[in-house]
Order: sequence, then structure tokens, then C-alpha cells
Amino acid sequence: MKKYIIFIALACLSIGCGRTVATRQHDADKRSFDAWVYVQKESHPEYLWKQTNLGSWILEDTPGTGELITGTEDTVYIRVNYTTRNTSGTITSTNREKIAQQLGSYHESYYYGPDVMYLGGTYAGVEEVITGMRDGGKRTAAVPGWLLTYTRYDDAEKYLNDSTSNAAVIYEIELIDHFRNVVEWELDSLCRYLVKAFPAKYGTDPVKARADSAGTDGFYYVQTQKPSVYKVLKDTTVNINYIGRLLNGQVFDTTIRDTAIFYGIYNSSKTYEPTSFTYGSNWSDAKLGSNTVIEGFARTMCKMMPGEKGTGIFWSYIGYGTSGSGSTIPGFAPLRFDIEIVN
Repeated sequence: MKKYIIFIALACLSIGCGRTVATRQHDADKRSFDAWVYVQKESHPEYLWKQTNLGSWILEDTPGTGELITGTEDTVYIRVNYTTRNTSGTITSTNREKIAQQLGSYHESYYYGPDVMYLGGTYAGVEEVITGMRDGGKRTAAVPGWLLTYTRYDDAEKYLNDSTSNAAVIYEIELIDHFRNVVEWELDSLCRYLVKAFPAKYGTDPVKARADSAGTDGFYYVQTQKPSVYKVLKDTTVNINYIGRLLNGQVFDTTIRDTAIFYGIYNSSKTYEPTSFTYGSNWSDAKLGSNTVIEGFARTMCKMMPGEKGTGIFWSYIGYGTSGSGSTIPGFAPLRFDIEIVN
């Protein structure tokens, strides 16, 4: 009888051993993150420690008084200040000027200030943290690595099997404002700038300034010095000086040495002198030196004649688009170029 009991027990054990418990891609990451949360709760009981549905932890929350991001909108663009840290507390990125200065990473030519981004184009965990905030609000949250994915799932468990491999990040987010139509927002920004910078031409009403755009939304040209020769330029090469800047006044490029020094972007390896611009049969064929140019710059040049000075102001769709350019030009940034044709 005992032999039969042993046999049955061994058979059951064998069957049990044949059953494997399914492991998820991020089980080890979850254990590590949960352990970090446990220790931090003991060390920082003053934090809010509110867990989200997907598994992030909101540590601090200062409600704003503006419009609410409900999460039901089809399209939302946000304007935010942020700082990120790893779980050891080391700052890994920021768009805040003062923090960059404190870290010793500040550079005069870099852009610091609110970034515009499509909320649905952020990480899933970040979108969840921002949803429910009001304009003007601030929120600090620890987001686990498996939620730092652009893929969206219909339940929290599925994120634990996502192939993304990232470490947890602590986000400090300030929601400046949000809007549903980024095109309208950018055009409004342009026109508010026009009435401030060129009231003699555009008056004081941004709505009227937009109507005065000669039928071309997003591009404006202001002549600041009349041409020496009234001649339409095409299929030719001219020499020009220029200054490129953001609408906040920050200069990011110039051919003029004194201007570069004044705005802190001087580069001793660069030659500061008029550069050649070659007209093409269309915007994409134009060349600045040997390089292609953005459409807004080419459009500005096509408005000008020999000896003329002028300013082109245009939106990001004919500039550097939604992604910007390096550390100097953010995404969705309207630009201003002051140009002189010197010969």
C-alpha cells in the first residue's frame, strides 16, 4: 500500500513539475521597483504615495486652477516644464534654465523653457501622470520602466510584457497649458509676436495681423530697408548676412561676428562673413553655401531684391517642424530671420 502511495505522490509531483508558471518580461523589474517604493515610503512618508492604475506612483501634486486634461479628448498638445531624475535622485534631463546652470550644463545657445508636445506621443506612463492635471499644476511621479513605452495597452498587466527596456524615471512636471489645435496655437503665437515687434505694419490686433498675411498662413515678411536695385532674383547666387532667432529673442545662428559674441554663441572655428545663397527652381533646391535651407528661409529670400533688408517670420511647418533642431530650436517653434542681401 505504501508503494502505491509513494507512486501516486511521485506522479503528482511529476505532473506538478510539468506545469510552468508564466513569467512576464518585466517581473524582475517590478520586484526591483516595488522594493525601491517600499524603502522610499519608509524614508519619505511626507510624499503623497498615490498609485495610478498602470502602476506609477504620484509623489507630489500641486493642483492648477486652469482647464482640466480629462483624458477623453482625441487630441491634446501640452506645454510643459520638466526635470527628470533616476531613482538615485540624480538629474538626467531638464528644460529649466536655472537647474541647468546649477548643474553646470548650461549653454547660452541652448533653448530653455516650456516644450510643446503631443500628449499621445509621450510615454504611456507619462501620459497617465499628466492626465487629470489642470493648467498651472505641478506633479512629481515615479514611473516604472515598463511604462516608458510608446505602445498603448488596454490593461496594466500587458505593459509588464512589453519589450521596452528602460529604467524607472522620476518626473517633475509643470503643466503650463494645453490645447487641442496646435496649428491655431502656433498661428496665434505668431500674430501676437507680430503686433508686438512690428506695430507700425500690423497694428495692435493679432486677429487683424493674421488676416493681413497676404493669404499665406504661417509666413510673414517685413521689409526693413528698400532695395538698391528693383530686380527679381532667380537662378542666381547672392551674398547675404543673416540673424536667426526664436520669438523669445534668443539668437541661434548668424553670419555676423559681433552679433555672435553679444548673444553668447560665438564659435572660434567658424568664419563670420557674408555667405552665399543660391536660388533654385523651388524651395527645396535653394542652397545656403553648400547646404539646403528650410522653406521659410527660402521664401524670405524670394521676397527680397538686391541691397534689401527684410525679416521673415514663419511657423514651424516651414521651419524645423515638430522635432526642432538639436538643443537650440525646440519643436513647434516659429522662427525669425533678419536678412540683408549685401551684393
